[in-house]
Amino acid sequence: MPPTTPTHGEHHRYRRTYTLTTKVTVDADADLTDPFARFAVLRALAGQLCAAHLDLDTPFGTATARIGLVTAVA
Repeated sequence: MPPTTPTHGEHHRYRRTYTLTTKVTVDADADLTDPFARFAVLRALAGQLCAAHLDLDTPFGTATARIGLVTAVA
């Protein structure tokens, strides 16, 4: 379906899906070389992260981001 031309007063919205990757540094009293301890720490960290709906205001216009599934990989 081709995009439609916005009518007067209507904003043209673009929708794309992007994957962002981040580096998380964890300082812990637990021995993170132990795979069971590392799993417990990462599971606790993932439990603190949650799905979110973010309204962003940028110099190029507003945007809405939805953070969905959060996973942890050791």
